[in-house]
Amino acid sequence: MQESCFFSEFPLIYDKIEYGERVAMMYDICIIGGGASGMAAAIAAKEENPSLKILITEKKNQLGKKILATGNGRCNLSNAACPGSSQTLAFFEHLGVLTRTDRDGRIYPYTEDARTVRDALEQRLRQLGVEVMTSSEVSAVEKEENFMIRLGNRLPEAKKVLIACGGKAGSAFGTTGDGFRFAKQLGHRVEKPVPVLTAVDVKEDMTKLSGIRVKAKVRLRHRGRTVFSEEGEVQFTAAGLSGICVFNLSRYLLLPPGTTMENGFDDYEILLDFFPEREDVRPLLETRRACGFERERLLQFLLRRPLAELIYQESEGDVDKTAILLKAFPFHPRGVRGWDFAQATKGGVNLEEINMGTMESRLIQGLYFAGEVIDYDGPCGGYNLQNAWETGLRAGKEMAR
Repeated sequence: MQESCFFSEFPLIYDKIEYGERVAMMYDICIIGGGASGMAAAIAAKEENPSLKILITEKKNQLGKKILATGNGRCNLSNAACPGSSQTLAFFEHLGVLTRTDRDGRIYPYTEDARTVRDALEQRLRQLGVEVMTSSEVSAVEKEENFMIRLGNRLPEAKKVLIACGGKAGSAFGTTGDGFRFAKQLGHRVEKPVPVLTAVDVKEDMTKLSGIRVKAKVRLRHRGRTVFSEEGEVQFTAAGLSGICVFNLSRYLLLPPGTTMENGFDDYEILLDFFPEREDVRPLLETRRACGFERERLLQFLLRRPLAELIYQESEGDVDKTAILLKAFPFHPRGVRGWDFAQATKGGVNLEEINMGTMESRLIQGLYFAGEVIDYDGPCGGYNLQNAWETGLRAGKEMAR
């Protein structure tokens, strides 16, 4: 098993206990997961109490691998609308990272390069002397007098443990649900994980629309009641719908209890409004018809040709039917794309079993949770990374105390 470790100029000293061929190393804090929340927690803890012996274990070959993919490589690290964004900005300013905020409130590093964020965190860990083991997968966490972390042929022991290894979204980055398994091993309840912030597959044939992008208002209805709506760019794919507004919609497209993937989405309907700025498009259509735009030419120059042709076929050129379809074109969801495509996880460690003021378990003293492993999911735009920084910093400071 490969590993790499970062040390300060003062090497850490371990108390080692032999277990046959296994070696146990004593730490004050062990952080499982070297992502956003784990790195933030280690920095906060070490700065709060420099004498602490802290270990980060990371199953991938480098820290912060998922950070590098966020915001299309630009790292949308928070949002101005998040109550805790000022704390996050202060933290990164302390690390030397300048940020900028776009008109929609999304906060990025000034370089608009996710490596800036990852490298700043990694550099600070080195400066503080936090030990890091990469390419090191934890198989189990056990609680005896202290916590025992089973790590290949190593058996680190820690007074406190932070589970910060993410959810299940983006398995290529190492987030495969390990934290849920550890939480269950330690007696915690885990709400069913569901992939969210992802594209939606629909039952309709999308062959003619695939590749088209259009500005629209998206509505999700469940048994006739609107449960979500948002304006944005919709992308038609070979299997369904994509785009940020559709990603946000996916958070509300959930299987009702007692249903399956085969029938669970039958009561949902997605409606696209191609003219959200107009309450009624019939006057527009009547004017166009009076100007000679009739039947198959009625929507010419208003919509992309494949979409206009589809609406014409559905409406048979009838103005009333066309007006209805322009304001509420229906699609019927088959389900959401899987874990490899999702940006976040809905579900996780039940929040009632966590003291959210300290991130410590209410069941086991010395056990903490942070980041996507807890039952929180936010919309696109920096909310989920904000949750990672915020809960990680909170856990780190509390563990140090």
